[in-house]
Amino acid sequence: MRTLVLLLTLFSLPARSQNTLGTPFVVNYHKALFNGGSRTWDIKQDNKGIMYFANDEGLVTFNGSFWKLFPLPNKTVLRSVYIGPNDRIYAGGQDEIGYFEAGGHNTLHYTSLKKLIPRQYQDFADVWNTIVHEKSVFFRVSDRIFKLDNNRIAVFKPAREWSFLGKAGNRLFAQDAGSGLLEYKNDRWMPLVNGSLLQDLTVTAVFPSGKENYRIETLNNVSFWLHQDSVVSIQGIPQEYIYTPSFARLSDSAFVTATALEGCLVRDACHRLIQRISVAEGLQNNNATAVFVDRDQNIWAGVDNAIAFINYSSPIRFLRPDRVNDVIGYSTLIYNDHLYLSTSNGVYAAPLAGSGGDLSSQKSLFSLIKGSDRGEAWQLEEINGQLLSTHNTGTFVIRGREAFPISQGMGSWKFLPLTSVYPIQNILVGGYWGIDLLHFREGRFENAGRLKGTSDSYRFLTIDENGDIWSSHPYRGIYRLQVSPDSLRYTARFFSAASGLPSAFNNYVFKIKNRVVFPTESGVYEFDAAAGRFIPSDFLSVFAGMALRYMKEDPEGNIWFCSGRKVGLARFSAMDTSKSPYSLTFFPELEAHMLSKFDNIYPYNPENIFIGSEKGAIHINYKKYVSQERALTIFLNEAKAIGKKDSLLSGGFFYRNAQGGYSQQQDEIHSLPPGFNAFHFEYSVPAYGFTNDIEYSYRLEGYEKEWSSWSSKTAKDYTNLPDGRYTFRVKARDNLHNASEELAYAFTIHPPWYKTTWAMLAYLALTILAVYLLGAWHKQILQRQQKKFDEKKKQLEYIHQLEREKNEKEIIQLQNEKLAGEVALKNKELASATMQLAGNTDTLSKLKDQVFKLNHSAGGETEMKKLISLVKGAEESNANWDKFAEHFDEVNNDLLGKLKKEFPDLSRSDLKMCAYLRLNFSSKQISQLHNISVRGVEIHRYRIRKKLGLKTGQSLSTFLGNL
Repeated sequence: MRTLVLLLTLFSLPARSQNTLGTPFVVNYHKALFNGGSRTWDIKQDNKGIMYFANDEGLVTFNGSFWKLFPLPNKTVLRSVYIGPNDRIYAGGQDEIGYFEAGGHNTLHYTSLKKLIPRQYQDFADVWNTIVHEKSVFFRVSDRIFKLDNNRIAVFKPAREWSFLGKAGNRLFAQDAGSGLLEYKNDRWMPLVNGSLLQDLTVTAVFPSGKENYRIETLNNVSFWLHQDSVVSIQGIPQEYIYTPSFARLSDSAFVTATALEGCLVRDACHRLIQRISVAEGLQNNNATAVFVDRDQNIWAGVDNAIAFINYSSPIRFLRPDRVNDVIGYSTLIYNDHLYLSTSNGVYAAPLAGSGGDLSSQKSLFSLIKGSDRGEAWQLEEINGQLLSTHNTGTFVIRGREAFPISQGMGSWKFLPLTSVYPIQNILVGGYWGIDLLHFREGRFENAGRLKGTSDSYRFLTIDENGDIWSSHPYRGIYRLQVSPDSLRYTARFFSAASGLPSAFNNYVFKIKNRVVFPTESGVYEFDAAAGRFIPSDFLSVFAGMALRYMKEDPEGNIWFCSGRKVGLARFSAMDTSKSPYSLTFFPELEAHMLSKFDNIYPYNPENIFIGSEKGAIHINYKKYVSQERALTIFLNEAKAIGKKDSLLSGGFFYRNAQGGYSQQQDEIHSLPPGFNAFHFEYSVPAYGFTNDIEYSYRLEGYEKEWSSWSSKTAKDYTNLPDGRYTFRVKARDNLHNASEELAYAFTIHPPWYKTTWAMLAYLALTILAVYLLGAWHKQILQRQQKKFDEKKKQLEYIHQLEREKNEKEIIQLQNEKLAGEVALKNKELASATMQLAGNTDTLSKLKDQVFKLNHSAGGETEMKKLISLVKGAEESNANWDKFAEHFDEVNNDLLGKLKKEFPDLSRSDLKMCAYLRLNFSSKQISQLHNISVRGVEIHRYRIRKKLGLKTGQSLSTFLGNL
């Protein structure tokens, strides 16, 4: 009870309505983006971080990058949702109750429970609340509450009307308009003590507030306290009537309220306003029907025609001095417990209750400094304890709530004290077309006039250790200025690309670590006095190749910088032993709000970094920013195969696995026909407060060997993939180098029919058949060729034979001619032999005559000598026969030898007769050779025929020719 008394005392404190200086970033998602209806009635978040919205058009889901809509079967309004422990999304709509659950293709499928309701209760109106309590699910309709348990539905009827159903901690409450607030215990609705205090009110929320205490909020902004089982009225807090249809708890001491006219109100336990988030703060409209606090303590609101995300837990806030007509913020400064902001319409100031902690959370209001609103106020600077401002119309000193001119005429950009010794006597003022000099005398600043020198716009000025002044002109180059001792004039030396700068454009000048540095389009440069040229800075090599236009060093030695639309921080670490002691961190969430040319960063301390913005200024609690615990979990939103007809492979709603994670299971790996060779993947990290800080890298295993470069894109397409097995892998990281685990999604593309195993076997069979047929065909060709070859060969052989025969004939002819010559020679020899034989005949005749004479002659001795001579001649004639026989056989194929061998009875005279007959001698010629009559030759021939065994009619000459 002491706690109750303390809380009641706190509630009696007066209310405050002042807003905080900083407002959270608000994103409005118009209904056209998610194809939803005008009203959103309920909001929930599952343990994966995905958001669910009960909308006029059905269930709307959002994962940080992609929206999806799941209508109810009867296309009716969805009024309430609740996420069950088994990842079921229980839903209540008009005349419909059921649940959404992951099903085929990993998308949500709806199952109606209406058929389980007893028949007499199956017709009903809107289900305004859906709650999961213990193992049961409760659905509230105005005239009944359905309880789903073990696949059966029980019905609870009210005494008058059920006007509320809600859960706080482990307790379930319902309100009966006739009985007050009830609690569900032991299967019954039990009235609370003093629950009748709420009899004429409508409860909209009950939520814990401490260990055993609960806060009760109603539709008309009246609050009650629930202590144990007793309802207690709260006295002493504002009871202003506001239509408050929805509440959500932020902490034990704060909650957010949806209102019909004021947007969303963040209030403490005494209804004191902490933060108003309305149209002025960025909300699309002020009529909010539902609010919800997500697991990162950010606020979601359902407003007319939109769903709003309020990045309430973010360390980044927006300072908008004029929330009706936004102004551009150029410079920020804390001075005399006030926060000053120079803008496109003068200087604004807001009082501070001290300068410690996060100043954006202080309740205060900006107001315009009188006399500063006649144009742009550029730079704020504290010099000699006084606040100065450059201005479109001159220079001003601000005292209290008013600005007083120091100089007028030329617009001014920049103050540059010529010394650091207090009090500073001389201050240069860079102006639109020259340089002015301010003197400080007797506690006041006065204009000492314009210095003579080169006329130009001197927006950027700084001074080096030698007293030389450096100025940059973004569209010309760099000036080195030297002021005369009497401070009446200055000389200028101009440097451009010829002096070592990478370009004549976009060069700037600042002082870092007491060194004058020159940010350029290609990193940071310094001036080498010995060489008279600009060279790349060695100690700021971390910026090498980077286009920079602004640099500011903070008290910790870190360097805040602007590069393009990006804001970054080079964190300094003296312990870093690498080449550069700086490491870079970017703030992608600021890119859409930055100024393009008039950058300004005011690092007051780690909890308060102020950056000029398109709408006032941006505040970063850097200490909180780097201490955020970001657990990145990447989810697949969609996997789609694209062919003649698109096919959804996965809708991203995976079943929870045994390890409690959500990933593709083995039985969910799709095997696709070859017509699907293009794929679309969507993925996201449900990090709503820092979505812009997330980058992704992906790789299609089986197709790509290397991971892609990091990118903020949340989708990837592949086309013309060949058949095979693939695994799409994607991972995420944020700007603070937190990284997620890999997400993997596998799939298989079947080969076309002509690349299947059966096709390969068919190809093999066809190949074998083709080889066989080819072999057979080749064999036939070879056979035909062989036949042609043989025919050709025969032809050639025939031709060769003809040639050979011709040659042989020619040879034979030559041989015949030779033989004819030899025969002629032999014939001559034979003729000679024959003549010799004829001579022998004559000799024998003469011998006969001589013998005859010898018989009749007296001189017989002389005659005998002659006779002996004749006999010798006859012997020589016999020798001539042997020679004749030899030549005869050579010419006539050994005819005489054959006759001797086959017919040994033939006499020498017979052989001679046969030789003469073979030589075709006539009987008359033979008779002369043998010196016998023709008759004698005929008789001799007859005898030879007998010896040879010739038949009658068989010619002896023919026989001898054939032998």
